[in-house]
Amino acid sequence: MNPTYLIDKRGAVPIIYSDDRSPIWNRGMNMAGDFVISVMSRDRVGIIAGVTRAILDLRGNVEALSQTVLRGYFTIILTVSFPEEMPAERIQAAVEKSGSPGELAVSVKPRDPDAARTAPVTGDQFVLTIMGKDRPGVISRISSYLSSRGINIVDLYAYTEGDNFVVLSQVMIPSNLDIRQLQIDLEGLPLGSDLVTRLQHQDIFVATSEIEFRHKGMRSR
Repeated sequence: MNPTYLIDKRGAVPIIYSDDRSPIWNRGMNMAGDFVISVMSRDRVGIIAGVTRAILDLRGNVEALSQTVLRGYFTIILTVSFPEEMPAERIQAAVEKSGSPGELAVSVKPRDPDAARTAPVTGDQFVLTIMGKDRPGVISRISSYLSSRGINIVDLYAYTEGDNFVVLSQVMIPSNLDIRQLQIDLEGLPLGSDLVTRLQHQDIFVATSEIEFRHKGMRSR
């Protein structure tokens, strides 16, 4: 079936029609030219340089980026816009070629413009910290409880140091929930008696952390 071309301010855009002549946008094409790209591989120097160069060569613009290294593995997620329609397969191939063969695991998805405007939960942001002896199931139990109360995990970081386990999470708590009761419930979860769970409003957490940091800085002089 030959595509029909729609002419608009973006130029000629190929459209495929179904049997009943209702239009179906060409697969792999994002009409907005906006994509979410994720890359994972073993860490090394120069991955970001290569990935962003591949995007630039396609005339793409990086609008937002988040990157981390976890236990020797590099991960990055980017939102990228292109001035014209771009097949997702072409973007994926270009980013993959920025590394050695088979090195980069790349995913490219069209970006939903409503995703950034529609928050899963509205309310106040809190910081949840958990510290204690490492054991299986801590994150599973905590996340299951938060989900059951309609609390959205905005950001989560966890790591082990020897036998110790640390969780630092930013959560969005609906305004109709009782924070003191939530703290009681969290402390009552079967996580182990040696695990300390603390829930603080984000503003209090930031202010307290700054005070502790400055205090330590003064003591070290």
